[in-house]
Amino acid sequence: MPRKKKPSTTANTDERKKTVVHTKRRQILDDEGWTHVVEAPNRKGKTEGLKTTLLLPGGDFVLNGVSYIARTLEELKQEFEHWKKQWEASPACLEVKTLLEEGQERRNIGNVVFLGMGSLQNSRREGRRASATQLAALQTIIGVLGKGVEVVLQDPQYTDLDNEFLGSLGYKVVQDPEAFMGVKEGTLVYAIHCYVDVYKAISAGPRPAVLIGTDVRNFGRFES
Repeated sequence: MPRKKKPSTTANTDERKKTVVHTKRRQILDDEGWTHVVEAPNRKGKTEGLKTTLLLPGGDFVLNGVSYIARTLEELKQEFEHWKKQWEASPACLEVKTLLEEGQERRNIGNVVFLGMGSLQNSRREGRRASATQLAALQTIIGVLGKGVEVVLQDPQYTDLDNEFLGSLGYKVVQDPEAFMGVKEGTLVYAIHCYVDVYKAISAGPRPAVLIGTDVRNFGRFES
Protein backbone atom coordinates (compact mmCIF):
# COMPACT_ATOMS: atom_id res chain seq x y z
CA MET A 1 0.00 0.00 0.00
CA PRO A 2 1.54 3.31 -1.04
CA ARG A 3 2.58 5.65 1.76
CA LYS A 4 0.95 9.04 2.12
CA LYS A 5 3.19 11.91 1.45
CA LYS A 6 3.92 14.18 4.41
CA PRO A 7 2.85 17.79 4.08
CA SER A 8 5.58 19.85 2.55
CA THR A 9 7.50 21.92 5.07
CA THR A 10 8.03 24.54 2.40
CA ALA A 11 4.35 25.24 1.90
CA ASN A 12 2.92 28.69 2.58
CA THR A 13 6.26 30.32 2.06
CA ASP A 14 4.55 33.73 1.94
CA GLU A 15 3.66 33.46 5.61
CA ARG A 16 6.70 34.47 7.59
CA LYS A 17 7.24 33.01 10.99
CA LYS A 18 7.05 35.37 13.94
CA THR A 19 10.45 36.01 15.41
CA VAL A 20 11.13 36.70 19.07
CA VAL A 21 13.89 39.19 19.77
CA HIS A 22 15.40 38.70 23.18
CA THR A 23 16.78 41.70 24.99
CA LYS A 24 19.60 42.05 27.41
CA ARG A 25 20.58 44.82 29.78
CA ARG A 26 23.77 46.79 29.65
CA GLN A 27 25.09 49.26 32.19
CA ILE A 28 26.64 52.43 30.85
CA LEU A 29 28.57 54.89 33.03
CA ASP A 30 28.41 58.48 31.79
CA ASP A 31 30.91 61.31 32.32
CA GLU A 32 29.16 62.54 35.47
CA GLY A 33 29.27 59.21 37.23
CA TRP A 34 25.63 58.24 36.60
CA THR A 35 24.90 54.64 35.67
CA HIS A 36 22.30 53.98 32.97
CA VAL A 37 20.65 50.60 32.43
CA VAL A 38 19.97 50.14 28.72
CA GLU A 39 17.64 47.46 27.39
CA ALA A 40 18.76 46.64 23.85
CA PRO A 41 17.86 43.79 21.45
CA ASN A 42 20.51 41.20 20.72
CA ARG A 43 20.01 41.46 17.00
CA LYS A 44 22.36 43.85 15.29
CA GLY A 45 20.89 47.01 13.89
CA LYS A 46 17.87 46.98 16.22
CA THR A 47 18.57 50.21 18.10
CA GLU A 48 15.19 51.88 17.90
CA GLY A 49 13.10 52.28 21.01
CA LEU A 50 15.85 51.67 23.52
CA LYS A 51 14.70 52.15 27.09
CA THR A 52 17.01 53.71 29.62
CA THR A 53 16.66 53.89 33.36
CA LEU A 54 18.68 56.39 35.39
CA LEU A 55 20.25 54.78 38.42
CA LEU A 56 22.00 56.36 41.35
CA PRO A 57 25.80 56.65 41.02
CA GLY A 58 26.47 54.27 43.89
CA GLY A 59 23.67 55.84 45.92
CA ASP A 60 21.00 54.28 48.11
CA PHE A 61 18.34 57.00 48.15
CA VAL A 62 17.49 60.43 46.74
CA LEU A 63 16.28 63.56 48.54
CA ASN A 64 15.31 66.66 46.56
CA GLY A 65 17.20 65.42 43.53
CA VAL A 66 20.41 64.67 45.43
CA SER A 67 21.77 61.13 45.67
CA TYR A 68 22.94 59.82 49.06
CA ILE A 69 24.44 56.65 50.51
CA ALA A 70 23.18 54.91 53.64
CA ARG A 71 25.50 55.25 56.63
CA THR A 72 25.44 54.63 60.36
CA LEU A 73 26.68 57.34 62.69
CA GLU A 74 29.79 55.33 63.43
CA GLU A 75 30.56 54.83 59.72
CA LEU A 76 30.13 58.55 59.15
CA LYS A 77 32.59 59.33 61.95
CA GLN A 78 35.17 56.85 60.66
CA GLU A 79 35.14 58.22 57.13
CA PHE A 80 35.37 61.79 58.41
CA GLU A 81 38.39 60.92 60.55
CA HIS A 82 40.06 59.41 57.48
CA TRP A 83 39.75 62.63 55.48
CA LYS A 84 40.58 64.76 58.52
CA LYS A 85 43.98 63.07 58.87
CA GLN A 86 44.76 63.84 55.24
CA TRP A 87 43.78 67.48 55.72
CA GLU A 88 45.92 67.89 58.84
CA ALA A 89 48.93 66.50 56.95
CA SER A 90 48.48 68.92 54.03
CA PRO A 91 50.37 72.21 53.45
CA ALA A 92 47.00 73.97 53.19
CA CYS A 93 46.22 73.17 56.82
CA LEU A 94 49.45 74.83 57.98
CA GLU A 95 48.78 77.82 55.74
CA VAL A 96 45.32 78.38 57.23
CA LYS A 97 46.75 78.21 60.76
CA THR A 98 49.49 80.70 59.92
CA LEU A 99 47.14 83.19 58.28
CA LEU A 100 44.75 83.18 61.22
CA GLU A 101 47.46 83.33 63.87
CA GLU A 102 49.12 86.29 62.17
CA GLY A 103 45.90 88.15 61.47
CA GLN A 104 44.57 90.66 63.96
CA GLU A 105 40.98 89.96 62.93
CA ARG A 106 40.84 86.72 64.89
CA ARG A 107 40.90 88.67 68.14
CA ASN A 108 37.54 90.19 67.28
CA ILE A 109 35.77 87.05 66.07
CA GLY A 110 32.83 86.05 68.22
CA ASN A 111 31.09 83.49 66.05
CA VAL A 112 31.53 81.38 62.91
CA VAL A 113 28.94 80.88 60.16
CA PHE A 114 29.67 77.90 57.90
CA LEU A 115 27.69 77.72 54.65
CA GLY A 116 27.45 75.15 51.85
CA MET A 117 29.54 72.33 53.29
CA GLY A 118 27.55 69.62 51.56
CA SER A 119 26.50 66.25 52.96
CA LEU A 120 28.83 63.63 54.40
CA GLN A 121 26.38 61.12 52.89
CA ASN A 122 26.83 62.30 49.32
CA SER A 123 26.80 59.28 47.02
CA ARG A 124 29.90 60.49 45.21
CA ARG A 125 33.14 59.78 47.03
CA GLU A 126 34.72 63.02 45.82
CA GLY A 127 31.75 64.94 47.21
CA ARG A 128 32.15 63.31 50.62
CA ARG A 129 35.87 64.01 50.58
CA ALA A 130 35.31 67.69 49.82
CA SER A 131 32.68 68.05 52.57
CA ALA A 132 34.80 66.22 55.14
CA THR A 133 37.86 68.31 54.25
CA GLN A 134 35.90 71.53 54.71
CA LEU A 135 34.66 70.32 58.08
CA ALA A 136 38.19 69.37 59.12
CA ALA A 137 39.38 72.83 58.07
CA LEU A 138 36.62 74.33 60.20
CA GLN A 139 37.95 72.46 63.20
CA THR A 140 41.42 73.82 62.45
CA ILE A 141 39.99 77.33 62.39
CA ILE A 142 38.15 76.80 65.68
CA GLY A 143 41.36 75.49 67.20
CA VAL A 144 43.10 78.79 66.39
CA LEU A 145 40.21 80.99 67.49
CA GLY A 146 39.90 79.20 70.81
CA LYS A 147 37.00 77.80 72.80
CA GLY A 148 33.73 79.59 73.35
CA VAL A 149 33.15 80.56 69.71
CA GLU A 150 29.64 79.74 68.51
CA VAL A 151 29.54 77.76 65.27
CA VAL A 152 26.43 77.75 63.06
CA LEU A 153 26.11 75.62 59.93
CA GLN A 154 23.57 75.75 57.13
CA ASP A 155 23.16 73.66 54.00
CA PRO A 156 19.94 72.40 52.37
CA GLN A 157 21.68 69.11 51.53
CA TYR A 158 22.19 68.06 55.14
CA THR A 159 20.50 64.81 56.12
CA ASP A 160 19.20 63.91 59.56
CA LEU A 161 22.40 61.94 60.10
CA ASP A 162 24.51 64.96 59.10
CA ASN A 163 22.61 67.04 61.63
CA GLU A 164 23.13 64.43 64.34
CA PHE A 165 26.86 64.15 63.67
CA LEU A 166 27.45 67.90 63.48
CA GLY A 167 25.43 68.37 66.64
CA SER A 168 27.63 65.83 68.41
CA LEU A 169 30.61 68.07 67.61
CA GLY A 170 28.95 70.95 69.44
CA TYR A 171 27.81 72.84 66.35
CA LYS A 172 24.38 74.31 65.68
CA VAL A 173 22.64 73.41 62.41
CA VAL A 174 20.00 75.88 61.20
CA GLN A 175 17.69 76.31 58.23
CA ASP A 176 17.80 79.03 55.59
CA PRO A 177 17.91 82.00 56.13
CA GLU A 178 18.78 81.84 59.84
CA ALA A 179 22.55 81.54 59.30
CA PHE A 180 22.68 84.80 57.32
CA MET A 181 20.97 86.60 60.17
CA GLY A 182 23.88 85.60 62.39
CA VAL A 183 26.50 87.33 60.23
CA LYS A 184 27.82 90.39 62.06
CA GLU A 185 30.95 92.51 62.08
CA GLY A 186 32.59 90.05 64.46
CA THR A 187 31.75 86.96 62.37
CA LEU A 188 34.01 84.63 60.44
CA VAL A 189 32.07 83.39 57.42
CA TYR A 190 33.28 80.15 55.89
CA ALA A 191 31.67 79.56 52.49
CA ILE A 192 33.71 77.64 49.92
CA HIS A 193 32.46 77.43 46.31
CA CYS A 194 28.88 78.40 47.13
CA TYR A 195 26.25 79.63 44.69
CA VAL A 196 26.17 83.30 43.76
CA ASP A 197 23.00 83.85 45.77
CA VAL A 198 24.86 82.87 48.94
CA TYR A 199 27.50 85.54 48.42
CA LYS A 200 24.82 88.06 47.51
CA ALA A 201 23.10 87.41 50.82
CA ILE A 202 26.37 87.81 52.70
CA SER A 203 27.25 91.07 50.95
CA ALA A 204 23.78 92.47 51.67
CA GLY A 205 24.35 92.35 55.44
CA PRO A 206 27.02 93.58 57.85
CA ARG A 207 30.56 93.07 56.65
CA PRO A 208 32.05 90.07 58.48
CA ALA A 209 35.48 90.22 60.13
CA VAL A 210 36.75 87.37 57.95
CA LEU A 211 35.32 85.76 54.82
CA ILE A 212 36.81 82.49 53.61
CA GLY A 213 35.31 81.78 50.23
CA THR A 214 35.28 83.15 46.72
CA ASP A 215 37.34 86.19 45.73
CA VAL A 216 35.62 89.18 47.35
CA ARG A 217 36.28 91.19 44.18
CA ASN A 218 33.54 89.11 42.58
CA PHE A 219 31.01 90.92 44.74
CA GLY A 220 31.18 93.82 42.33
CA ARG A 221 29.70 91.59 39.63
CA PHE A 222 26.57 90.93 41.67
CA GLU A 223 25.19 94.39 40.98
CA SER A 224 23.10 94.42 37.85
